[in-house]
Amino acid sequence: MSETTIVGRIASLLPQRLQDAMYVARMRMRIRSEFAADRRRYARYAAPNDWVVLSAMDPRQIEGQATKDYHRVEKGLTLPNPARPFGRAVHSRLNQVLPALASQPLVSSHVSTAVAALSQWNAGGEVAEDIAPLRRESAALGADVLQEFFESRRSVRDFDGARDVPEDILLKAAELAGHSPSVCNRQGWSLIFATGEATRRMLGHQNGNRGFGETVPVVALISMDTRLFAGSEERNQAWIDGGLFAMTLVWALHGLGLDSCMLNLSLTNEQADQLRSHAELGEYDLPIAMVAIGYGAEGHRVARSPRRPVEQIVEFRH
Repeated sequence: MSETTIVGRIASLLPQRLQDAMYVARMRMRIRSEFAADRRRYARYAAPNDWVVLSAMDPRQIEGQATKDYHRVEKGLTLPNPARPFGRAVHSRLNQVLPALASQPLVSSHVSTAVAALSQWNAGGEVAEDIAPLRRESAALGADVLQEFFESRRSVRDFDGARDVPEDILLKAAELAGHSPSVCNRQGWSLIFATGEATRRMLGHQNGNRGFGETVPVVALISMDTRLFAGSEERNQAWIDGGLFAMTLVWALHGLGLDSCMLNLSLTNEQADQLRSHAELGEYDLPIAMVAIGYGAEGHRVARSPRRPVEQIVEFRH
């Protein structure tokens, strides 16, 4: 008999009130333990906040700081009345990180053009069109079209396992999801599409697919790279950006004619480590969500899932 079983049997002999108190105490201890592990992981991989220490930063952290700063130039030049001059500290940091970006030509190009645009603005008050272009006109879709689009997207738990999902549609959905907003444009997400037998193995790390997981043709795993975040203020930002990306991906799938079901990843750190190992993710990668993807089986049903009235979720303050 295991020690856990013995302790459980002894506890069952105690008054219910005392059993409840012990359960709450154990739960709180687990929460503290999980938060402590989260803190250690974030403290280990997060970058210094707006402070370039090249000797202590890996390439991904440098990329994060560079992206944050070149995007500050982009944002600054879109304001109604940009300050002039502005961005002295930003200009200095961008020049510091530029030599370290030699192996990342795309990011290096973004940094170089931002530095040139900032110098151009501060010197002569001219906005660089490639950095802050005029927005092109976009037509509204109409309330009826939007209503139909949003209300017709449902979580599907009965897929047609015999119908293949074309990779080009998945790639298009990923491309569209890449337009999700993220803190200072850092785009810390990564996406794995598991198909075939890899789908079953991936779903083995998520317990919300019981009863329909065997019908899922494709599962997406969304994760976030914590090295792209900095300082204590951004400790929760990976969850925010990852959630935005996951929802945009699901809307893109819907628009492309695919059905899906969000699968939460409420994992302990031990379980998350097992998933990282299976998916060959880094210790700095934070698993955010899985999404079951495919075409609904003919005649499949969906959950009623009543919506809260808008009056319960909206408040205007004047």
